[in-house]
Amino acid sequence: MALKVAIIISVISIILLVIYGADSIMAIIEHLGLQSTAFLQMDVKARGMIFGIIPAILLIISYFITRKEPSPFLGVLIIIGGALMVAGVGLIFALQGSSIPSAGQREFGAVVGIGVVIIALGGLKIKKSKIRPM
Repeated sequence: MALKVAIIISVISIILLVIYGADSIMAIIEHLGLQSTAFLQMDVKARGMIFGIIPAILLIISYFITRKEPSPFLGVLIIIGGALMVAGVGLIFALQGSSIPSAGQREFGAVVGIGVVIIALGGLKIKKSKIRPM
């Protein structure tokens, strides 16, 4: 049961991260600025909370609620979520470059760090899934 819940919340997290990334990229491409949204009609902080922090927390939860259950598929989903976080920051830096204030760069650094931790959890999930007790 916990595995099914973990898979569902991981998929939801990935969907939320894709929506967040799409909105951020559209805002940049349409030259709306870093503090704007494209199709999500909400404050940038609310967007970051709902479509960024919550998915990260859900991915971490999905690992911990199934830490004793093997599931390479869940490990892959967790890695995808973490990779989306890291790639999203990289893409924003590539599109915005030097126009990002130093405070924003530190926040992006934290997001990359969290994304790397999530990727590591996904890798650990896959590794533990391959080890079978004798």
